[in-house]
Amino acid sequence: TPEDRLAAAERRAADLAVRNRLARELHDSVGHALSAVTLQAGAARRVLDRDPEFVREALTAIEETTRRTVGELDAVLGLLRQDGEPDGEQTAYGPGLDALGGLLAHCGVPVAYESEGGPEAPGAVRPDVSREAYRIVQEGLSNALRHGGVAAQGAEAPPVRLLVAVRAEELEIVMENPLGDRAAVARPGG
Repeated sequence: TPEDRLAAAERRAADLAVRNRLARELHDSVGHALSAVTLQAGAARRVLDRDPEFVREALTAIEETTRRTVGELDAVLGLLRQDGEPDGEQTAYGPGLDALGGLLAHCGVPVAYESEGGPEAPGAVRPDVSREAYRIVQEGLSNALRHGGVAAQGAEAPPVRLLVAVRAEELEIVMENPLGDRAAVARPGG
């Protein structure tokens, strides 16, 4: 019947929407991790002979970042491999604001983190909003790694400032990435 075909099409569309969201989350997560690992490895290589402690820290961060990312990858791939309709619990994949500590500790960028609203504040945010907020912070840190020049500056890099404020029905995220002292880019042709 037309109603059955419509219902089947709606189920397929909902399934595709979930899969697209999971693919986006996977892209964001793995992309961030690869950016962090690449920049940490490059920074460690540049100071290999003169700062072995920095190299040890960078290698530890690389190991922890890749381990965490493999776990996220396994979780998403497990969801994508499932047959049938995903239930609400499965579609709620992804870390939220309560997982920011791990992200900030291993992101490859020094971060000055401030939270307003008390220690329980991130848990007061709706799960879907919390997951999106986590991805926003993750993307901001990826941009700081790629464009801010902090990895090349090593331990002296000015920290990225991150504020997460939860007030009643409002969530505010502020991220400031100081550029610090960067060498001028040589341009061909004078």
